[in-house]
Amino acid sequence: MNKNNYRLVFSGLRNMLVAVEETATATGKAAGQSSVRSGESYSANFTLRQIAFAALVLLGVLPSWSSAQIVPGGANAPGVIATQNGLPQVNINRPSGAGVSMNTYGQFDVQKNGAILNNSPTIVQTQQAGMINGNPNFGPGQAARVVVNQVNGSAASQINGRLEVAGQRAEVVIANGSGISVNGGGFINTSRAILTTGTPNFAPDGSLSGFNVTHGNISVQGAGLNAADIDQVDLIARAVQANAAIYAKNLNVVTGANSVNHGTLNATPIAGEGPTPGVSIDVSNLGGMYSNRIVLVGTENGVGVDKRPAAACSNIAQMTRRMTKGRHL
Repeated sequence: MNKNNYRLVFSGLRNMLVAVEETATATGKAAGQSSVRSGESYSANFTLRQIAFAALVLLGVLPSWSSAQIVPGGANAPGVIATQNGLPQVNINRPSGAGVSMNTYGQFDVQKNGAILNNSPTIVQTQQAGMINGNPNFGPGQAARVVVNQVNGSAASQINGRLEVAGQRAEVVIANGSGISVNGGGFINTSRAILTTGTPNFAPDGSLSGFNVTHGNISVQGAGLNAADIDQVDLIARAVQANAAIYAKNLNVVTGANSVNHGTLNATPIAGEGPTPGVSIDVSNLGGMYSNRIVLVGTENGVGVDKRPAAACSNIAQMTRRMTKGRHL
């Protein structure tokens, strides 16, 4: 049986259709009774599953929720639940008038099986989790244009699987001042992906204006980063290390202690924290950047770009504070 097959059942408790496992059944003799009883039956079955799951966790048979590695926290903590096939589902916060959904976490990791950002007010089909219910934080017709995921914990984010936007396609931001490590990461239904160690800044209208970067490292290793099916990928950090392949249509790497504009990626140097890294952009012999267009920006004095023979693209631009250079490879 396909684990991603679901049925739509009316829940009397929620007064709406919900996606349930295909084996779920409704009971009752009268038409007026069936929807209520099916809702009660589903609720009872779900409660029993929760109790059984908790018991298995306590016995050590299954990992606890903390092992899911998406831990909401802070003033803008979203809701995090599990999909029918066990993936983390983040019910992101209602977007601002500018279309930006702000979400804060104590930890944000994506495991190999993937995770879902729920950007739909109604039941929607996903690639990784089948049918999921609508986001209860949204009103009718609402969807975010930009989903900001800001991590305020002490651990670097581990992006080892694909992060999928359910519903309307959106830009996804992962911001973690403690660093970001990518090993098999990717994105689904995403227009633009930004990985940054900077702090997001917002304009008075609620739009995302940019990032302040004073420290932090982004590392791509192992299975690399495959974002070849989205429009743009931006890596914004004090330093970036590519020890594995990065695939993107348009790749921008901005390094140094900077205030970086969200729309233009213009970088204005600011005071950094800690020592200046020896190399701001390091592409090792085992790594590589593969893109139609690559822009490399480093703004700190004395910081070089160690590219070695590991970049393949139709156009690559290297820029530092003192030098602007473009060439075709």
